[in-house]
Amino acid sequence: MAVQRGRTGAGELVVALADGSDPRQQWAQQLLLRVLLPNLVLVGAAGLAIHWAVRRAFKPLVDLADAVERRSPRDLSPIDEAASPAEVRPLVHSLNRLFALVNAQAEGQRRFVADAAHQLRTPLAGLQAQVEAWAMMARASVPAPLPLNFDKKHPPAQDGQAPGAIVLGVEQIEKLRHATRRTSQLAHQLLALSRADARSLDAQPSQRVDLKDLCEALLESFLDAATGKGLDLGLDVQSAHVAGHDWLLRELLSNLVDNAIKYTPAGGVVTIRCGVRHAMGLHRVFLQVEDDGPGVPEAERGRVMQRFYRVPGSVGEGTGLGLAIADEIARVHHATLTLGAGAQGRGLVVTVVFPP
Repeated sequence: MAVQRGRTGAGELVVALADGSDPRQQWAQQLLLRVLLPNLVLVGAAGLAIHWAVRRAFKPLVDLADAVERRSPRDLSPIDEAASPAEVRPLVHSLNRLFALVNAQAEGQRRFVADAAHQLRTPLAGLQAQVEAWAMMARASVPAPLPLNFDKKHPPAQDGQAPGAIVLGVEQIEKLRHATRRTSQLAHQLLALSRADARSLDAQPSQRVDLKDLCEALLESFLDAATGKGLDLGLDVQSAHVAGHDWLLRELLSNLVDNAIKYTPAGGVVTIRCGVRHAMGLHRVFLQVEDDGPGVPEAERGRVMQRFYRVPGSVGEGTGLGLAIADEIARVHHATLTLGAGAQGRGLVVTVVFPP
């Protein structure tokens, strides 16, 4: 800045002249515009290019990880090695080998359970028929104990009983009858569980199953058992169809109805329902069994789905497999099985909701 002062007749006069151009400021602006800004643009472009290149390079590996993460525990099929990056193919090969070993072991266990249950059904059926006959004879004829001779090689003694004969009263025969029934049911349920857990079900074609006809057929099958216990077994059904396996859905509903009849006290009500629910523009087919028995506490509803688990203090005969089999069959059909409280908080409602 340049300043000139002078005196005039009107007073002091000040003339100031300033130049706003500063070479240092101009240099800094030029440096920012010509050097730093292009470099920042180049760094940003390089970052985007690196990010795109890395994502593209690792996409097959990420897809492989997602495919393994989304897999169902039941899906032990091999991973496509050709679609995997060359760098991770040895890992994919090892995973496929592990899947094959686990699948072979699980298949062997399922085959053993199925064969054992199948082989047990015939002798158990014969034993149950014999015990039922003894029970009928004991109830109809004698209040005295019923002699059962298991040693046919020795002649009868003077009292009409062979040496080593076992004498059973009516009470003992009834206990034996209940034990044989429970064992027969256990063998049947083990066989059903093995069949429901088989991987070959995915390859079998689905059928169009009429749930209304299925409910009506199950009502007829369980009507005598419900009437003998003094239960009101009823239907509340609408026309509903699903794609699935008829014999498996019959097994599912049979286990649910059998559980309801077992645990509902005399004079109770058991209702079988099926129909279609409309929610959010979707049609969901459902299957439901409700009773007014003791129900299942909310804290135990997750555990009763486990195999061989029974709620502590439960009354009645049971093996702890009914709900586990029903849940397994629901999973095979991609359906959801839920437990809830019945009307007015009493009893248990088991609902199976099928996919839209």
